[in-house]
Amino acid sequence: MEGYRRCKNYGKEGHFGKDCPTLARAMTHPPFQTPHQHQRRDRGNRPQATGKVYAMTGAEATGLGNLVMGYCLIAGMRCCVLYDSGATHSFVLDACVKKLGLPVSELQCELVVSTPTLGLVRTSSLCARCPIEVEVRRYKVNIICMPLKELEVILGMYWLSTNRILIDCREKRLIFPDSEELELLSSQGVMKATR
Repeated sequence: MEGYRRCKNYGKEGHFGKDCPTLARAMTHPPFQTPHQHQRRDRGNRPQATGKVYAMTGAEATGLGNLVMGYCLIAGMRCCVLYDSGATHSFVLDACVKKLGLPVSELQCELVVSTPTLGLVRTSSLCARCPIEVEVRRYKVNIICMPLKELEVILGMYWLSTNRILIDCREKRLIFPDSEELELLSSQGVMKATR
């Protein structure tokens, strides 16, 4: 069927998932916007923002073997974390928030998150500047509270890009910006190195 294109992100026809204008808009918006930046309002005139997470349940994620998972420390407790470059934001399991006694605040908008297992999930709960330790490095992360299935924490694209963290897909590990292994060359540097 020549010319047939359907978005895998939202099921709309006319473009492929990689070219999705809806996803592109969601990825370019800052994760926490003020109410006047939103056009759409719902539920008591509360502004909305969008997000996306590709994660499934914890069991499915563990079984796939092609995802980058590990552990992080939150409030001194070890939590299972998925590093998900397909997730727009970072998320934490509601039950994990309660168990750890993390302070929760309300977003200025309602975040509508597209998930593969739960469909669209609406949330406005946030653990602001939550202290998280990943591989002996400490971060303050804004994590959205969500009813995830079995996964305790998802650290998404906003956290990865803000902290300039790379994912080594082959080795299934993170590369941090202060790593001595990491050396980026410009195109001119590559040309000089190959001469």
